[in-house]
This record gives sequence, C-alpha cells and structure tokens, in this order.
Amino acid sequence: MSDVRKEEPKREGPKEGPGPEIVGVWPAAVWIVVGAGHYLNDPDHFAGWKGALYFVLGTGLVALVGGIASLSARRTVAGIQERLLKEVRHRRDWASWWVALGLRGLIGLGEAVLVTLLALWAVAMLG
Repeated sequence: MSDVRKEEPKREGPKEGPGPEIVGVWPAAVWIVVGAGHYLNDPDHFAGWKGALYFVLGTGLVALVGGIASLSARRTVAGIQERLLKEVRHRRDWASWWVALGLRGLIGLGEAVLVTLLALWAVAMLG
C-alpha cells in the first residue's frame, strides 16, 4: 500500500486563529466609563428615563455596532499584515509582529476616540 497524500488547496486571505473570532465589547466599556464620569459629576442629569436611555439602550447599541466595527478592523489589520508578509518579508518575525501591534493600537485608539466623542454627544443631547 502506498501512502498517497492529497494536497490541500491554498486559501487566500488572512489565516484564522485557533477558534472563531468574537465581537469585542470594549467600545461599550468606554461608553460606560464616559457615562459614569458624567454621572458622578452631575447625578441629576441621568435621573429617570435619561439614565435608562443612555446606559441600557446606548450601551447595547454601542456594544453591537462598536463590536462589529472592532472585529472588522481586526480582520483588516490581519489582511494588511498577511499582504506585507507576502510582498516584503516572506516570513513572520519580530518586525512584522511590531507592525501588526502598532496597527492594532492605532485602530483601537481611533475607535476609543470615536466612541468617546459619540458618548459626549449623547450626553449633550440628553441635557
């Protein structure tokens, strides 16, 4: 009997990790921190329906939309890293790891700023 191995077809795009990717909820944490800061500054501002609207409805929406955007950004960074590896370095090393970490950091910082601005806008609209 001969040992015949079939070659697997090559997949294009970024490699998937060991498990399924999950949607991050850290944008909702930024939303809650901004709201909690304003609540500690002026508790009457979040009395009644305003607090419920901001913390219950707003946190859910930010978790859903922000989490999906964060997942999309992570996939984009993984695609950029794979393209860089194919065209420039041809292998993974410390330099490619630092580039990916820097890209993720910049995208995360941008997302945090956008969520903070959205939270400040929502607080101003409730006022």
